Amino acid sequence: MNFQQNFPPKQTTPPPSVPWTPVDVVWGLIIFLVWTLLLGVIGLLAERMAWSVDLGLLVIFGEAILLVPVWFLTVRKYNVPWENLGLRNFSNWSVGIGCGLMVLSLLFNLGYAALLSFFDLQIQPDIAIAFENTNYPLMLLFGGAVVAPIVEEIFFRGFVFAGLRGRWSWQTAAVVSAGLFALVHFVPTSILPILLLGLIFAFLYQISGSIWPAILMHMLTNTVALLSAYAVSQGWMPPV
Repeated sequence: MNFQQNFPPKQTTPPPSVPWTPVDVVWGLIIFLVWTLLLGVIGLLAERMAWSVDLGLLVIFGEAILLVPVWFLTVRKYNVPWENLGLRNFSNWSVGIGCGLMVLSLLFNLGYAALLSFFDLQIQPDIAIAFENTNYPLMLLFGGAVVAPIVEEIFFRGFVFAGLRGRWSWQTAAVVSAGLFALVHFVPTSILPILLLGLIFAFLYQISGSIWPAILMHMLTNTVALLSAYAVSQGWMPPV
């Protein structure tokens, strides 16, 4: 059996060739960074001024609005359909591959977390606190488990990865887009696990021609993390 000829599996629809360029990607990333910093300022002001801004609503709004620069730099600028951002049909086998890769990612995270524990560190801050500071936990769960994966996959895979892939090999574009995806989470100890996830999501897009498998895997990851955090916040399970 020739491994190179049989893996990745034959894709039903190749990833679309896109008209936007790395320059468009850079502009999109600048807008992303500015907006993220602005949200941070809004959060600090809300805390200092005791504004009634719910975290769940802030997450949904903050994520969803990032579709605007993506739309402007792709759909509007080049008159292409949203399908060019990877919102296309996919085959079930790509989801199966995604699930297998997510298991490997989980095993890596367990080993990485054990290593960090020797230095009294953890992969990410305690997000259970977020559920203690919101009056609408379901809204926060929806924002983090549904809205965020859809928007972030459209942005980092459908827009950034696809735009860079037109200039470089898909492997190089995958590494760069995954690295950016990890860095914008602003948690040094989580860079490696998120980088790995970014590589998995880009790979799934490359072999399936659709970002939906990556979105589903992203949703699975966020849902497990957020439900665990909510259970801890309610005292249903001890902190990990």
